Amino acid sequence: MVIKLFLAFLTGISASLFFDSAFSQEEVAGRAKVISGDTLSIKNIEDGKQFTFRLWGIDAPELDQPCEKKNGQSVDCGVLARNAVRAIIKRSELVCVDFEKDSENQITALCYMGDKILNGAIVRAGWALAYKQESTDFLDVEKQARLNDKGVWEYNFIPPWTWRKNQKK
Repeated sequence: MVIKLFLAFLTGISASLFFDSAFSQEEVAGRAKVISGDTLSIKNIEDGKQFTFRLWGIDAPELDQPCEKKNGQSVDCGVLARNAVRAIIKRSELVCVDFEKDSENQITALCYMGDKILNGAIVRAGWALAYKQESTDFLDVEKQARLNDKGVWEYNFIPPWTWRKNQKK
């Protein structure tokens, strides 16, 4: 319990996250392969098992999701987001703590890169949006990215959850 409170204090994340009944507390550490702007695959250095996580509390453009420059030119926002996350992570070792399965049965995780929360760093850089359906923890950094036209905020785009819904029609 003391460790959980210390982690909450250290990371600046609300302590309530560390006491959620769905929080399984399984840690996975290793180098990540970036699948998309909000999905990683990590081979655990402890046991060699491969894990795929969707980053909890954020939502990035899908790989095939376009967005538009202010001049009307179309660009692949999802690919830009994936490449930006690769640049943020570089070759860093991550520690990911899984939370729960989301509505699509994917395991979600909060990932740390040293003392930084990767999920928040991606939103701060503007390459993902705060996913309000899961958390409001990243809304402030999203607002700053939006005000400073960082990442996807430099473009005209549809939020990823709306874009996915429109693709199913």
